[in-house]
Amino acid sequence: MTENALIYRFDYRQFNPNGWQLIKYLRTPSVRFIVLYGGSSSAKSYSTAQATLIMTLFDGENTLIFRKVGASIEKSIYEDFRVSCRQLHMEDYFKFTRNTIRCTYNGARIDFTGLDDSEKIKGISNYKRVQLEEFSEFEESDFKQIRKRLRGKHGQQIIATFNPIKDTHWIKKSWIDGEKWHDVPMDVVIDGNRIPAELTQVKSLRMNEPKSIMNPRTGEITDHAPDTVLIQSTYLNNFWVVGSPNGDYGYYDEQCVADFEKDRLTDPDYYQVYALGEWGVIRTGSEFFGSFNVGQHTATAEYNPEYPIHISVDNNVLPYISVTFWQCVSTDDIQQVTQIHEICAETPNNTVKRAAKLVADHLKRLRYCDKLYLHGDASTRAANTIDDEKRSWLDLFTFTLEGEGMEIVDCVGNKNPSVAMTGEFINAIFEGHVPGINITIGSDCTVSIEDYLSVQKDMNGAILKTKIKNPTTKQSYEEHGHLSDTFRYLIADVLADQYTLFSNRRKRNLYARDGLLHFYNPATDETAAIARKVLYVLPNYNGKLCMLQGCKVGDIWRVVDVVYRENTSTNEIETAIREHESDMCIIECGDAYYQFVRSLRQSVGMSVRVCDEEHDPARRIAATSDYVRDHVQFNETATNENGDYSAFVSALLDYNADKSRDIEASVLLSGFVSYVVKI
Repeated sequence: MTENALIYRFDYRQFNPNGWQLIKYLRTPSVRFIVLYGGSSSAKSYSTAQATLIMTLFDGENTLIFRKVGASIEKSIYEDFRVSCRQLHMEDYFKFTRNTIRCTYNGARIDFTGLDDSEKIKGISNYKRVQLEEFSEFEESDFKQIRKRLRGKHGQQIIATFNPIKDTHWIKKSWIDGEKWHDVPMDVVIDGNRIPAELTQVKSLRMNEPKSIMNPRTGEITDHAPDTVLIQSTYLNNFWVVGSPNGDYGYYDEQCVADFEKDRLTDPDYYQVYALGEWGVIRTGSEFFGSFNVGQHTATAEYNPEYPIHISVDNNVLPYISVTFWQCVSTDDIQQVTQIHEICAETPNNTVKRAAKLVADHLKRLRYCDKLYLHGDASTRAANTIDDEKRSWLDLFTFTLEGEGMEIVDCVGNKNPSVAMTGEFINAIFEGHVPGINITIGSDCTVSIEDYLSVQKDMNGAILKTKIKNPTTKQSYEEHGHLSDTFRYLIADVLADQYTLFSNRRKRNLYARDGLLHFYNPATDETAAIARKVLYVLPNYNGKLCMLQGCKVGDIWRVVDVVYRENTSTNEIETAIREHESDMCIIECGDAYYQFVRSLRQSVGMSVRVCDEEHDPARRIAATSDYVRDHVQFNETATNENGDYSAFVSALLDYNADKSRDIEASVLLSGFVSYVVKI
């Protein structure tokens, strides 16, 4: 069967642009790496299945398809091959068995396996093609081994498909950014027959530059042709999402297009990655720096020789020692804090002296000769055994910099600032709620930006310390948060006065957003769209009867009424509950009140549930405070006219986590919130 007969046996209307580009480059022996990346619904995997089936039938060569985890194969890429085979009407040529497809025409195989065991890499030399599905899940060490092991046949190729994720991923950082790229024409010509241009257009098509290499046998230097092609595509290049250019085939999926359009308007970060196929970080909604916006808060930032440099350090050695560089400019109107550089001192530079040397080298390149203001983690002051003199990490770092001719001003505190509070302060600055202060992150500080976007918040508002394990060294370390820590230390120091004012205000107003509690006026606000009404009761908490009735309007819960008084009899508690008719009554209490709850269920016309008293109220209060700020409003009229309601609000404002006084109101509100967030 000739190649020409094979290719034109199929109707061109069965292919997307990705498919045509793949057929072109799978037939180009000088191209060793074919990388398909881009947005979801761009037919990367499906087009690869089509092209692989066609090439297997034509050249009789074997293909091995890897996924990082083998358990995910059968319901993903393997199924794409089944569907492609039927769509191409090739069932007579291929036999499907578990994890293998055999060509009945020439005996060639397409094998599927997971890379759960790295030993599987050793047996790949008999394959002409290796495909790495969901390439971003692979470790760099996996890829290095596959490259080295795939040898011994002319024109062997590696095909990688993935959705781009964070800028600091090794695929981009260690491979793509290490090459020079140029655009190439998107024309596809099969044996002199040109495929119509509108059928082969992808988002971008690039190849790397040629290289000069030396033949180890002859010693001659020769030109090595470009060996890598990057094919970037989006859903707009999938004719089974947007329809074919002439409208004669494919399918216009209105629901899919509408969903992407919704993301474009409401979640631009998600749209950037999953629709447009660009490198980026997906926000989860629980980021520590949730108000940091790349479009608004990053810009080109260059060193200004008229102002001194501040550096902030974090001494964790894995994945790197972190150093950020800053300049602070004050005018009559505004304080501008700008990050101008970053150093992530990875192995072998993740020692005190080597990291300090990298800092000094950068400052020398800037011809910097002013005082250097040093900020960072207070724990770096602790004496240790990193050298014979038992100097602290900070002492040795400073000593090394001074040895390089730097004059150091030590600004490292004796105690680190509150993680949660510094996070709130920085978010408030990003939101524009702290007048006269602006923070800009230099757009070249890509690792910092990725860290600020990625680091998550734990249930207490601090940084979530998630650990990963290095697959080679087996060492565990925290992937994110180290650069974010240097950011926090710097801001708490250089904006100390503003931070102290903010901190004091936030301590008094745990539930305040923009410095204020948020109220609604029942006389003027529309309440017709009440979706649910819930009553939450603490019958006896520190000697108080605490009862809160809330109603849901849209995505907001309004605190309609409150009972907040000295403890009374069970009869009076029952009366108060009856007076607040709701869809659901939740009673948080100890064992002594269980009989009361059982009898109450028989006598009131609402559903009554009971839950045990919270054993760690301060933790629950901290965990629910963000939700209160964003989703709870208080009754403005009741605050002014109802003594119980007024006392309740005053207690909320006076709550201090370090003291047990005035805790009842916060325990009540946190219990209410912890229930309603689940419904």
